[in-house]
Amino acid sequence: MTGKWKWTWTAVFAVLLFGTAWADEISELRKEQEKLYNQLAEMNNRLLKMEAAQKEQAQKLAKVEESGGFEIPETLSWLEKIKLYGDFRYRYECRDRDWRSDPKDDRHRIRARVGVQFKINEEYLFDFRVATSEFLKDENDAIIPGSAANAANQTLGDYWAGKNLWVDRAYVSYTPKAVEGLTIAAGKIYNPFYVGKSDLIWDGDVNPEGIALQYTKPWTEKDELFVNAFAGYVEENGSSADKRMFGGQVGLAHTFEDKSKATLGVSYYDYSNVEGTNLPAINDQVIDNGAAGNSNDGTNYLYDYNLFNAFGQYAFKLGTYPFAAFGDYVVNTASGVKEDTGWLAGLTFNKAKDPGTWDFTYSYRDLEADAVLGAFADSDFADGGTNVKGHKFNWTYMLAKNTSFGVSYYLADKLSQKPNEDYKRVQFDFIVKF
Repeated sequence: MTGKWKWTWTAVFAVLLFGTAWADEISELRKEQEKLYNQLAEMNNRLLKMEAAQKEQAQKLAKVEESGGFEIPETLSWLEKIKLYGDFRYRYECRDRDWRSDPKDDRHRIRARVGVQFKINEEYLFDFRVATSEFLKDENDAIIPGSAANAANQTLGDYWAGKNLWVDRAYVSYTPKAVEGLTIAAGKIYNPFYVGKSDLIWDGDVNPEGIALQYTKPWTEKDELFVNAFAGYVEENGSSADKRMFGGQVGLAHTFEDKSKATLGVSYYDYSNVEGTNLPAINDQVIDNGAAGNSNDGTNYLYDYNLFNAFGQYAFKLGTYPFAAFGDYVVNTASGVKEDTGWLAGLTFNKAKDPGTWDFTYSYRDLEADAVLGAFADSDFADGGTNVKGHKFNWTYMLAKNTSFGVSYYLADKLSQKPNEDYKRVQFDFIVKF
C-alpha cells in the first residue's frame, strides 16, 4: 500500500470513528434539549395558571371592595341568607304628675331588641325578634302572661332581678316577583300602616298579630300610590265574641319639580266586639284609674271603636336643611261616642343621619277620651292612652355611626285625672343600633 492510500484510509477511519462519537454526542444533546424544552413548557404552563389565578383573585378582590365585605365560601353560602339586627336604648327619665301626692319620680330604663331575618328564597322571608318588656297586671294586681303591646321598656332597680324577654315579632313575608310592589306578611308582624312622624294612633312598639298586605305602584312619573290592609285578632277566646281588628289605608305620594314631596292618605280601623266587654291582657291600662283614658264602667268599655283617619306630610328643603310639616286627624265613628276626636300637628327640622348631625321635632296633640283605643296609643305621652293634650319636643344628635343621644320633653294635660292637670316628663336616651 502506497503512502497515498495509507493516509486516505487513515482519514476515512478517523472520520468514521469521530463521526460516530459526534453522532452520539448530538443525540445526547438533542435529548437534553427536549428535556429542557419540556421543563420550559411545564414552567410556562404553571406561569399561565398562576396568571389566571391572580386575575381571578384580583376580580374577587375587586368584587369584595365593591360590596364592602368578604366573599363567603360556597360551603357557608347559607350565611348570606341570614341578617342579624337590633338596637339597645338606655333611658333616664323624670316625671312630674300634679295629681299625685308624691308628684315627682325618676327612673332608669332599658329597651333591648334583637332579631334575625332568614331569606328563604327570592320571594319568602322569615323574621324573628325578641324584646324586653315588663309583666302586665290586672285590676287585682295579678300578673297576666305576656307584656304590654305598646311598651318594650324594663325599669332597673328591682333587686337586680332578671329581666323579661318576649317574642316581639315572628312572621313570614311573601314578595311575589309576578306582582311588583306587593308584600304579604302573616304572624306577629311589624305595623303595616303608614304613620309618618305621627304617634297619635299607634305607639312605635306596637306589633299587631294577623295578616297584612302592602302594595305600592307608580301612578305617574311623579306619583306613587300605596295601599295597606290588615286583619287579625286583638283577643281570641274561642267564641264568636272574639275581639278583631280590620284596617285599610290608601295614600298617594307626589314629588314636585323642586324635589319636595307631599304624602296624603286616609285610613279606617274597625275593632269588633269591644263595646260592653273588657280586654284582660290590657285591662290594667284601661281600668287602672282610667290610665288608658277610654270610657268604661269600671270593668268594660262603653263604646266600640271604628276609626276614620286622615293624614298628610310635606317634606322640603328650608335653605340647605331638610324640613317637614305633618298632621294627623282621627274620629271614632261608632254610635253614641261623645269625646270622639283627635288631632296632631308637628314639624321636624334637619336630619340626624351621619355622625355630628342632629334633628329637632315638635308636635302638639289633642286626643279625646274615645278617639282611639288607648291601649295602643303612645305610651310616653302623659303615661299613655287618651284624654290628653299638649306638647312634645325632641332633639337627637348622632354621636357616631348607628349611635345617638336624644332628649325628649313632654308638657301635657292629663284630663282623665282632673281637668287640665299638668303632666311633665323629660327623657334622656342613649341608643345604639346594629
